[in-house]
Amino acid sequence: MPTTIAPIQMTRTWDTLGEVAPTTLVASRETLHHAAQLLALVGASFLDAERDDSHTSLTWMPTVGALTTQPIRAGTTLRFGLRIADLTLLVGDESARAETGSFRLHGRTRDDALEWIRTQATRAGLDASRLRSRLHFTIADHVTDHGGSFERPDDGTFEELARWYGNASLILEERRASMAGAGPVRCWPHHFDIATLVRPAEGPLESIGIGLSPGDGSYAEPYYYVGPSPAPLSMPQPLTIGSWHTTGWWGAALLGSRIVMEQTGTKQAAVVAGFVDEAIERLIVTERAGA
Repeated sequence: MPTTIAPIQMTRTWDTLGEVAPTTLVASRETLHHAAQLLALVGASFLDAERDDSHTSLTWMPTVGALTTQPIRAGTTLRFGLRIADLTLLVGDESARAETGSFRLHGRTRDDALEWIRTQATRAGLDASRLRSRLHFTIADHVTDHGGSFERPDDGTFEELARWYGNASLILEERRASMAGAGPVRCWPHHFDIATLVRPAEGPLESIGIGLSPGDGSYAEPYYYVGPSPAPLSMPQPLTIGSWHTTGWWGAALLGSRIVMEQTGTKQAAVVAGFVDEAIERLIVTERAGA
């Protein structure tokens, strides 16, 4: 592990958060999570299985504001995506950098969406009969699991969720580029967090996960985390930004409600960057003390 951490340097613009309160995103986040399972099904069906499940993982594409599958090779190379702000499925030609089809989920069912995916897969030269309808993991039950339609309320929550994911991708890509041993930034459809996993070159820590959860059973709002594995044997020094979480999982957490206390995107980005840097530094100090 490096002895010092280079400060995060932002090269794109952070979108100011807080237009919609972080604690009011739960229902839309749950709908979005279930919509993202459609992309996970595409990855599970048309990509070779990976031991770490990365074939089902998603990538944030800032140019379209969408989570996308990993590239799928057919007659061309394509990706399926989910544009968050308007809850719309996309399909595009990776090599041509062109969108070739879209399907708005609002008012449509899961079966409707799967049929659209089959049609797009066939047009791309894939065997649509390979498309699975169930994954090897489950998430919390939702109305769309039982024939109900996806609903996108006109309350700004989906646009706000898009800002949370876009900002997280921005800061995590910067961290990945500045820290040795950091892996690709991916969104994992099971827990729906977007993260990079750092594997230190030396020291007792096997890995450090740095990411954003849009909210879960731990916190009913988006939060950033820094989670080491294994957990330190002793408690690191207290954080000045965020706090150490020790129930259910171990790591540092910074709640969205704290982030949006800052009124500008520049200040919000600085709070998140400071939290990540400080949490990692605290872990390094604790690691050295226990070595």
